[in-house]
Amino acid sequence: MKKLILITCFLTSIFAQAQEYTFISDSLRLLPMQELMKKEPPADFEPVYYEDGTPVAFKEVLPLIIERKLIPRMFVDENGEYKALVVKSTLKNEDIRIVYENIPESLSKSGYSFGNPDSDTVIINIDGGPRNNLSTYGFEFAFSVQGGIDENDYFLINMRESQTLHPEETEKEEISWEQAKNYNIKTVKTLYELISYFKSEHKKVYVVGGSYGSLVGLQSLADYNNIADGYLLMFGRLDMTKEVSTAYSKGYDANFEEDAITPKIGEKSDNVYTVNMRKIAAAMNRDIKYTELLKDVNLSNLIYFYSETDQSVGKLTEKEATFLKSKNAEVVSVKIEHGKYFELVLKDGLEMMLED
Repeated sequence: MKKLILITCFLTSIFAQAQEYTFISDSLRLLPMQELMKKEPPADFEPVYYEDGTPVAFKEVLPLIIERKLIPRMFVDENGEYKALVVKSTLKNEDIRIVYENIPESLSKSGYSFGNPDSDTVIINIDGGPRNNLSTYGFEFAFSVQGGIDENDYFLINMRESQTLHPEETEKEEISWEQAKNYNIKTVKTLYELISYFKSEHKKVYVVGGSYGSLVGLQSLADYNNIADGYLLMFGRLDMTKEVSTAYSKGYDANFEEDAITPKIGEKSDNVYTVNMRKIAAAMNRDIKYTELLKDVNLSNLIYFYSETDQSVGKLTEKEATFLKSKNAEVVSVKIEHGKYFELVLKDGLEMMLED
């Protein structure tokens, strides 16, 4: 049962009120994800409802929860006792939006939000990858559980990368190099517009990005200067190894040996989507050296994590690390796998960035 709860907790939507559902008593509250992980519901729990109030047996919806086709929302009484479970469908791509009063329509569709819109602090995350789908409930899990963020204290946004708006475009046929670069230009502009908007709302704005997301953060600093209150960038590169970025730009598998220095080039993927995502990633670093682009940019509010054992993007060279330190950025070296940065680094990074 514990394994099941970990799966369901991963998908739980947090920031919603019981009053959303007329069949749920106003006296009940939605159980935060962190709390749900601490307490297992009974296997025969009832009552369980669909969003429209239709009763359903827990055993009937359980397979769909495991397949991530339904999202469980547990409501509890003042003593924290489980009283009702509502299962809702996952958001369709076209329904993803930032829920914030009076936000321009163009910006409302540029991400997924949770947390407290009245908070004076906004955290904007950019997914790794790249990929053509936007993480929603997984994003909540990462920041609430792994990152230790209290959703009552912050307003959090997972920003869209431009290719997520029309995912079918990168699944049908191989995109050109110019198209790959244009996707990135739009993505970086979106980050600038979101930061600018929430700064105009008199909020503190912090940017978080891992892997490809860290490249988006670096490019935004280069294109639009340092306009956020802080940046937490993790497990990327400033000057990507040329052999790796060139191979990636052509759709080839490319990473590093165990020393995180020596390039390792594989075969070109026969999957169009994989080739296109590699092209988009490479377009952010193949012909770019951020040690040059950022030489006149203030980086004193940047926290940069990298791994000495990162076989996906390689570890920072001495030149890259020295450059960051010369710009008064805080550079933190760890020794963990590339895909573990949210699990093992995010919480420490957030604490460092948000401390006043």
